[in-house]
Amino acid sequence: MRRYLRRAEIAFAVFGLFFMSGTLTAYLTPAGSESAPMVQLIGALIGLFSVVALLATPGSIARILTENWPAIFPVLFAVLTLAWSEDTTLTIRRSGSLGLTTAFAFWLTLRFSPKELFNLVIFASMATVLLNFAVIQVDPALGIHQAYDEFASHHAGSWRGLFGHKNDFGRVIALMISFLLLGFIFGTGGRYGRFLAVPLAAMAVLMIMGSKSSQAVLLATLVPAVMTLFLAMRPMSPTGRSLLLLLSIPVTIVVYLSAQLIFEYTLEALGRDATLTGRTVIWEGVLLALGGSSFAGGGYGAGWSVVGPRLTALTGVEVGHAHNGFLDLAVDVGFFGLGMTLLFMLWLGAIAFVNLMRGTRPEISALALTLVLFSFVGNVAGSFLLNHNSIFWLLLVATFAKLREAPIAKPEMWRERQSHDATAQIVGMRLT
Repeated sequence: MRRYLRRAEIAFAVFGLFFMSGTLTAYLTPAGSESAPMVQLIGALIGLFSVVALLATPGSIARILTENWPAIFPVLFAVLTLAWSEDTTLTIRRSGSLGLTTAFAFWLTLRFSPKELFNLVIFASMATVLLNFAVIQVDPALGIHQAYDEFASHHAGSWRGLFGHKNDFGRVIALMISFLLLGFIFGTGGRYGRFLAVPLAAMAVLMIMGSKSSQAVLLATLVPAVMTLFLAMRPMSPTGRSLLLLLSIPVTIVVYLSAQLIFEYTLEALGRDATLTGRTVIWEGVLLALGGSSFAGGGYGAGWSVVGPRLTALTGVEVGHAHNGFLDLAVDVGFFGLGMTLLFMLWLGAIAFVNLMRGTRPEISALALTLVLFSFVGNVAGSFLLNHNSIFWLLLVATFAKLREAPIAKPEMWRERQSHDATAQIVGMRLT
């Protein structure tokens, strides 16, 4: 019986990770609707199960509150914005979903060891890549933007998989490429599972090119390159690492400035706008439009109802978001809430880097560092900071909780499992 229960937990975890990738969101959203009842229902069921499981486990809540409070504070502040939200119904729904997503992250931490959690993420990534590629090949009308798309006809021919927009699709697939790279380096599911990551990564690269998303191309190249550098630094001495990091600062500045110049000259030569398709104008307008709500925002999920009309009045630009994750979050929870979120991410990045260099929990440390890098780079032109029903926030919290655990303080359930564990039977995992 215990073996079957364990299999059910693994299946639930993989489905939850797959669902949080956002692959099913557009597919389950009714055409022309601004809300997705089925998505909300599935997210709520996943979260509520997690809450019940946590409450049923003695000591779990106390441990979460004492060890993982940096991850809880941004969520609590999002809930607190209900007091001044411009749309209380929306804030209740969004902040509630955020809380349930966070609960699912803590459940994953409670039920799986670091290596198991890493393997589950890799297998969910493989499923995400395979399903999206299959949809593009089998049903191009669904997986590729069409000329008759009401809101995206100008993207006709761009691949989008099961996502509603090519940029959302490209961003998630770019994240999967980073995960698959880690899966190959650390090994997942034995020899065959490890090398399965290679063709799947190639498939993902093909999808990135098909999406024609410049954001995705940047994320799919920059993040894996930086992570490869970090992984190569592990055998070095602390002095050597420090020297390399110091030398990389001026090189990074030169490369960044050169890239900016090349980017601007190329766009001007092509007759294109050199301000990130007008995004910089929007960013400046949002900063002005925030006004008195800049400290605490207009309510989690509801801030744009305040800033949007102000932005239109100031610039004449009508958009639904800031095209920048940092500004979008500031619109909702202010710079105070944004600051808490960024501090949490920086804390996670520091812990992950130290653990990776020391060889402590290297898989989960590399996963966490990848997420932090991806989030900081990706939110410059995208928007997925502190999102509900999101694999980004889910895994940031889960990896933080794993890295905060004392190595010797393993839950009793880990000790009860033997080498004949059902997890290893199903996905070829090697327990830590």
